Amino acid sequence: MNPIQTETHPTSNVEALAPPDGGQFEAIIFDMGSTLLEFENVPWPILYTYSCAAVHERLRQLGHTPPPYEALWERFQELLQWRRQRLRTEMREYQIGPLLRSAVQFDGIKLRPGELSRICDAYYAPIRRQVTVYSDARETLQTLKEAGYRIGLLSNTPFRVQDHREELQLYGLWEHIDAALFTSTVRYRKPHAQPFHQIAERLGVRLNRSVYVGDRQYEDVLGPQRVGMTPVLVRRPKRKYEPGQTDSAEIEQISELLRLVPQRA
Repeated sequence: MNPIQTETHPTSNVEALAPPDGGQFEAIIFDMGSTLLEFENVPWPILYTYSCAAVHERLRQLGHTPPPYEALWERFQELLQWRRQRLRTEMREYQIGPLLRSAVQFDGIKLRPGELSRICDAYYAPIRRQVTVYSDARETLQTLKEAGYRIGLLSNTPFRVQDHREELQLYGLWEHIDAALFTSTVRYRKPHAQPFHQIAERLGVRLNRSVYVGDRQYEDVLGPQRVGMTPVLVRRPKRKYEPGQTDSAEIEQISELLRLVPQRA
């Protein structure tokens, strides 16, 4: 799909950012969804129906006799609701593979080796078809990398690493990322402190010398602040923001970040 076109707007904070203890930043770490890539061109509730329909058809293709689609959809919704409750109370991430394995466990269906991967492929296909990239994402990452920053990516997601890596490669972003962490591979999701520590360790940088860039107040501003990072909020039109909930630098396009972080000496 074509890149999301962006326009340049002046930043709300024109002064360059600096680490709380002085010195220079070592890394710029990005969120993915609605920051570098847009996953919500089709609302998630609608995407879930497309994905479940694709799973239902894939079961047929694999030689199984699935239940009526409505039964699969009801099972999927129940499992998703339970996992989301854990997200809210424990900040525990879930994986799409185990969820789908449980969703298709009806009488007479026993998945053979390799079939769960093909079911996951089917589930994710409708999502991938509508993903787009922000037009300033690639150039911004490239410029920051050339300026001497370590570039990281930390994203909340239940999906497989291979799904996101393929998207990032498709849009020319992966080559500029020094380390990535998708929470489907670890125990907790943002704003829990653990993923922030883990991505900093992978990059070999200090949290208090790192900038985190994302579009959500709770996960991408409050979470980084609690571990000593410097957050930058990307305000996206589809997001609802609570006045006074967070205090951080704010931008409307990630290319504006280039005016907030100085070149490394």
